[in-house]
Amino acid sequence: MPPYKGLEMFVRRKQPTDEEWFGLIENRHELIKPHLDSFILEYLGSLEWLDSGNFKHALRYDAPALTGDKQFSLKTEGIFKAQPWSAVEKIPNSGYQDGISVPDGTMQVWGLTQSGLWIIAAISYVGESGYKGRGYERAKTVNITEADLPAIVAKTKEKPQQIWKELGKAIKSWSEHRKSLYNQALGFARMVDIEDFAFSLIPK
Repeated sequence: MPPYKGLEMFVRRKQPTDEEWFGLIENRHELIKPHLDSFILEYLGSLEWLDSGNFKHALRYDAPALTGDKQFSLKTEGIFKAQPWSAVEKIPNSGYQDGISVPDGTMQVWGLTQSGLWIIAAISYVGESGYKGRGYERAKTVNITEADLPAIVAKTKEKPQQIWKELGKAIKSWSEHRKSLYNQALGFARMVDIEDFAFSLIPK
């Protein structure tokens, strides 16, 4: 899809179909793929994966067992987003039960890795008592596999336009970082010019 194809799609009255959204997402994917090495990306293990009201923590703290494709790990860098908490698959009447319901379940996380691959990470967790019995979801296993966009949307229940927006946020963040680096470099260059000029005033 050409870089500005998305503009043509939005200049109309109808909402894009899922297939059209997939095209728009891939357009952004192709736009940033050559530059992902220069993006500031997080590790999968750094993802704060909970939104249940209990203690929100990075995935790596639970030291879960890894399954799936061996080329991926908690140290895989990329753009990651957990599925909406309302879409998480929870097991009724499981987990911590002492007056507090902390059901076991599985959360799906979609990601675009630094190497440009789409993945799904399925986090299987158990509900425990946690600090002072307040409840804690502990990740036990993480199954990471390569996936395509239709599979990601089907498993995560994420809206395609949300994935598109997340890539847009990453692009804007990268742009701001590059702008900051440029301004710093420009400041250094100006200081060098000033020092060179001052040195040129010293009698030979």
